[in-house]
Amino acid sequence: MNYGIWADILVSHEYFCGKYSDFTFVPELDSETTIRREGFLIQEAIGGIRLIAPEEAFASKIELVFWVYPTDRNVWSATDFENIPEDSIAFAKISQGSLQWESCTKDKIPENMQVPKPLFGIAISNQNNVDNSRVTIPLKTKHLKWRYNISGLSVNRPVEIVGYKPNTDAPSFDIVEEHADTIVFMSQQDIPLRYGAPPLFQLREKNSSKAIIKCLPNMDARSIATVCLDKNRREIVAESFINT
Repeated sequence: MNYGIWADILVSHEYFCGKYSDFTFVPELDSETTIRREGFLIQEAIGGIRLIAPEEAFASKIELVFWVYPTDRNVWSATDFENIPEDSIAFAKISQGSLQWESCTKDKIPENMQVPKPLFGIAISNQNNVDNSRVTIPLKTKHLKWRYNISGLSVNRPVEIVGYKPNTDAPSFDIVEEHADTIVFMSQQDIPLRYGAPPLFQLREKNSSKAIIKCLPNMDARSIATVCLDKNRREIVAESFINT
């Protein structure tokens, strides 16, 4: 019997700097039955799944539904599904090598698969005898304002946060609070959360090339916090506390 790749699905995540992250793909009961009946073979890899099928399966119209669960719990906090309402779940439809995002209500998830809740669902279908070649599902990371609380600084020592690499178009930081030995910096722009990325910023003496902290820590999902700003306005930011 001859086999071919019916679908080759990979998940990339901006949070991991585009690298493939680790997910578990669980088929719905009807899809699991179809997989057994049609003789599919499933190969799981880090961040992906490959479906290998007998050549007869390519002539049939088949749809398989999987629910996808992250193995890293921080992925929940870091993922941003654009245009998907908070009370819904993202659902990717893959057909003939193309990808389209939709939102669906949570009751679409089978009852036995709701706990823990999946991050998103996918429906893979073939039509017109066209196989699903490799499709990458790109997930985006949340963009938040970054807030550095840096203590141990002299009030008579003007400092600033600048890009780690000179002459780059780095986001700007303002001093939003200043206390006896603590200065709080907050970015003017939203910055994507990243895990494992090279350092983006450093703390330097103002109008000088002298670095006080050469590599400020990047913000990841563990940095997400709610802070109270002016006029008791609350905002979700990425925050870090540093003692020099």
